[in-house]
Amino acid sequence: MQRRSPGLFILLCVALCAALPARAQEEFTLRYRLEKGKSYRFIDSINVKSSQEMMGQEIKATSSVRAATGVLATELGADGSAVLTVTPEAMSISIHSAQMDTTITPKEMIGKRSRVTVSPLGTTSRREVIDTVKFTGLTRQLAQRELVRFHVFPEAPVKVGGAWKSVRPDTNASMGSNIVTIATIEYSVLGKEKKNGKEALKISYKGKLTVAGKGSMMGSDFFIEGSGSTSGTMYLDPASGLVLSEDSTLDMESTIALTGQQKMTIPSSQSVTTHHVLAAD
Repeated sequence: MQRRSPGLFILLCVALCAALPARAQEEFTLRYRLEKGKSYRFIDSINVKSSQEMMGQEIKATSSVRAATGVLATELGADGSAVLTVTPEAMSISIHSAQMDTTITPKEMIGKRSRVTVSPLGTTSRREVIDTVKFTGLTRQLAQRELVRFHVFPEAPVKVGGAWKSVRPDTNASMGSNIVTIATIEYSVLGKEKKNGKEALKISYKGKLTVAGKGSMMGSDFFIEGSGSTSGTMYLDPASGLVLSEDSTLDMESTIALTGQQKMTIPSSQSVTTHHVLAAD
């Protein structure tokens, strides 16, 4: 019978004890660190399944959006905030339903710039329109969406295995409406992985959303309320704070109540999947 060396066993234990704390103590201070004058390009693929009921009839539709968005960091504040010029560079929208089957390119949106100011932690403090454009039809709804999404980071450093929570209210006031969305998201750092040639943090998240607001549409006032859930996984570059790749899902149930000349209640549901990537330099 072969005898095992107790010295070798002790050395192995010492090595493991030395290595494990060193790994556990590795911390990451997550911040957006964009370079002034540098341009970034994001590619999004969004698929939506929706259903709504109007006057006893159920209307189902599937749609997809393919978009490329450019972001230029024009100014950096003393506090680390970044002023960004956001420009839709390309977009196509396909819609399939019993009422229509079409693909459109919203040319009026392409090249129209807006400006956002983002803190190092990812909160948006200001939004401005640089190039005005008249939106109609479907592009009116698209104009109310954020073209670039920023996750909210924790103030304290995080480790692999660590977690944080963000509560993010967002108000969209445009086109005669005032819609407030509150997202409560829990993040978990799963580990480190190579992604697109970079060392990245793999982070999962899940959370709840609520929507409430009012506005006017086609001569009628409307009120909307709803709730939903979201989840996703992203690969984050800790050096810049930018997401290299992200896959997410969102499920939302809402009700729209119309008053005025047309009075009706419209329940609706949406299921959205999104693939988001940072294009290579």
